[in-house]
Order: sequence, then C-alpha cells, then structure tokens
Amino acid sequence: MENEKEKLRAWVDGWKETGKVLEELRRNKIKAANTITSIQVLDSAYRSAIRNRQTNPTSGLVEFHQLMNRLKIDD
Repeated sequence: MENEKEKLRAWVDGWKETGKVLEELRRNKIKAANTITSIQVLDSAYRSAIRNRQTNPTSGLVEFHQLMNRLKIDD
C-alpha cells in the first residue's frame, strides 16, 4: 500500500513539473508571436468565412413555433 502511494505521489509530482515546463513553453510562444501577422491572418479567415457563409432566413423561432403547433393537443 505504501509503495502504491509513493508511485502515485511521484506521478503527481511528475505532472506538476511537466505543467511548469508546458506553461513556460506557452509563455515563450506567446511572447515570440507576431501580433500584426496573426491579426492579418485571422482577419483574412474571418472575411472569408463571412463571404462564404450560408444565410439562414430565420432565427429558428419560426420553426420552433411550427413544431409547437404540431405538438399542440386540441382542447
């Protein structure tokens, strides 16, 4: 039982250290990122999505009311 606890504690400690390393990598990647280029890329993707989106003629409320009317029980 004690051996099992030691293994578990070592596993948890290992993940704590891994978490610290991953967080440092994440921070370094954010610091190294070129914000202007990232905004340009995202803007391009956004504009493309807007240009190519399929419009929905309703918000879904009409369909909801139609469904409710079909389910309505006559009094």
